[in-house]
Amino acid sequence: MKKILLFITVLIYASGIFAQDGNPMLQRSSHITQDDGFGMQDGSKPQSRYEQVQSAKIAFFTSELELTPKEASEFWPVYNKFWKEREVAHRRIQNNLKTIGKALSGETKVSDSDLKLMIENYVAGYNDDGVIQRNYLEEFYKILPVTKIAKLYKAEEDFRIRMIHQLRKGGGPGNR
Repeated sequence: MKKILLFITVLIYASGIFAQDGNPMLQRSSHITQDDGFGMQDGSKPQSRYEQVQSAKIAFFTSELELTPKEASEFWPVYNKFWKEREVAHRRIQNNLKTIGKALSGETKVSDSDLKLMIENYVAGYNDDGVIQRNYLEEFYKILPVTKIAKLYKAEEDFRIRMIHQLRKGGGPGNR
């Protein structure tokens, strides 16, 4: 259980890093002059790591879900809203965890009742994510057949695992 919580924490933290477009460490170098597997062509603007991951995710999902053009036109706007809301929820979880970490390290002094509130807020963040997922599931039912919704959730997990493996190897979305 401890390993699972640590893994989830690392995943949430890593997703926060990818969301920071302004971090120069996550920018592609501008001297790339040919297609690098991330859709960059000679002379094009470099993509941030976040944009690279999102592009790879769209390509992966498109392949896995086998969306018709009509389904795709209805699905992607809803999915993008869903994903943005989940990112906000995960950022709140991450911030709550940082606050707990500061309290545990002694960086900030808190009472047991304050620490309890921090823990409650942290757990509530996961509940918020569950509510978001439940609400959007209803939206997905209006757009896609059940089989494709099942493929969506499977593709999300497969993509997450793929990204973790690539990050462990020191690569990004284009390095297989």
